[in-house]
Parts: sequence; structure tokens; C-alpha cells
Amino acid sequence: MPPEDVIDRLCHKAMLAPDEFELDAALGELQSALQEHCDYLESVSADYLLSLPLAIRKRVSKLHETIAA
Repeated sequence: MPPEDVIDRLCHKAMLAPDEFELDAALGELQSALQEHCDYLESVSADYLLSLPLAIRKRVSKLHETIAA
């Protein structure tokens, strides 16, 4: 299940919690899911930023090849 769906499901679970004990449990699960997704997004964005200069160089190289042809 995609992280967004897990987070959505946990939000609903928290909203429908019948008592404080279940609400605390649902909020704890939700916090963990949000932190895990945040860590994943930070990792993906860092990987993208590190690869961006190479991608730009490749595009410029292709552009030069097209102009030269």
C-alpha cells in the first residue's frame, strides 16, 4: 500500500477512535508513518539533487550534438 494511503487510513483510524487509548495508539502509528514517509522523501530529493548536474550535462551534450548535425 502506498505511504499516502497508509497515512490516510491512519488519519481515519484516529478520527474514529472510540476512546483515548485507541486515539493515542492511532496517533502513534500515524506519527511513525509520517516520519517514515518524510525520511523517504528527503532521501529521494537528495538523490535527485545529487544527480541533477549530470542530467543537465547530458541534456546540454545532446543539444550540442543536435546543433552540430
